[in-house]
Amino acid sequence: MNCHVRTRRLFLCVLALALVLAAVPPPVLAEGPSPPAAKSALQASVQKIVATTKLAQSQSPSGVSQADREKLASPSFFKSKVGITVIAVMAVGTGYALYSTKHDRIHSQAR
Repeated sequence: MNCHVRTRRLFLCVLALALVLAAVPPPVLAEGPSPPAAKSALQASVQKIVATTKLAQSQSPSGVSQADREKLASPSFFKSKVGITVIAVMAVGTGYALYSTKHDRIHSQAR
């Protein structure tokens, strides 16, 4: 009987050790290779591309036209169709959330 207990303990210890090694890799393997030292070559090539490439000038720096800016800056967003739709969706979602919390099938004894 002692032989079976020792074999079982040995098997469990080996299994536990294998699981620990599988879950937590050794620091040597987790470290990975060091990054290459060619950082200055990358910066030089980026500066070369920037110097040779000419960007097209747009009307505004962000690419948004003046009419779009006026629409976005207007204070009447919630009076527009999109604003009304947003308010309706938020109201329906809030109403459903409140309804589902009140009519929950699972009632906790801890309340």
